[in-house]
Amino acid sequence: MSDKIEITGSDLSDALARRLAQHLQRSGLEIGDPLPTEAELGAVLEVGRQRIREALSVLEAFGIVASRQGARRVWRGFRAADLATRWIGFVDDPEAATRELLEVRHALETSLLPLVIPRLQPSDLTRLRLLSEEMVERALRNESFAELDQQFHRGLLAPMRNAFMDQFLQSFWVVFAAARREEPVEEDPAIAAMHGRIIDAIEAGDTRRAVHELDAHFYGVRNRYPDIDFGTTAALPV
Repeated sequence: MSDKIEITGSDLSDALARRLAQHLQRSGLEIGDPLPTEAELGAVLEVGRQRIREALSVLEAFGIVASRQGARRVWRGFRAADLATRWIGFVDDPEAATRELLEVRHALETSLLPLVIPRLQPSDLTRLRLLSEEMVERALRNESFAELDQQFHRGLLAPMRNAFMDQFLQSFWVVFAAARREEPVEEDPAIAAMHGRIIDAIEAGDTRRAVHELDAHFYGVRNRYPDIDFGTTAALPV
């Protein structure tokens, strides 16, 4: 399959960066591997080293590659969490961005949970249970449990084996951390305890109630963002 660049239009630089990223992804690089030299990439893509250097700078800006002083750039791959880290620095209202991402998470997690539950192993449920209990303990000490919350929700959906979805979930907590950077920690033990009720329902084999509990959890979190108009499954009988 040819990686030759077609030089057309005013978006040449973007096209080259896109083709370069595709070539690097297809080449089998692992995270942290050094990239081929600019001369090698230029020979493969049939463009000059200066153009390759410019394209690599674009990929570096997106966090897809990383430069190292005195050494070749390394491959970091396509990670939505890295993109969110860069994106949030240009957003003038991180709070609004958090609300919007939370709305998407709400719909995504509640819709996927019935597909996830049959794939959860006893070891997965044990780990999720321990995380839920530690969240309650931290909340009672008025300590942030955001890190554990991230582990819980990512772990809950991990059986889907969907890398993009996992990266999206990581992105939420990147934006969430930026939005609350200056705020004091005010954690709610009642919200923390909702995670345990989700696991209770899953262990009882009651998928409908598990979805209900997850949905109710998001409504608890919604108290931070009262202006969101969420869709709901919470009103459904269980």
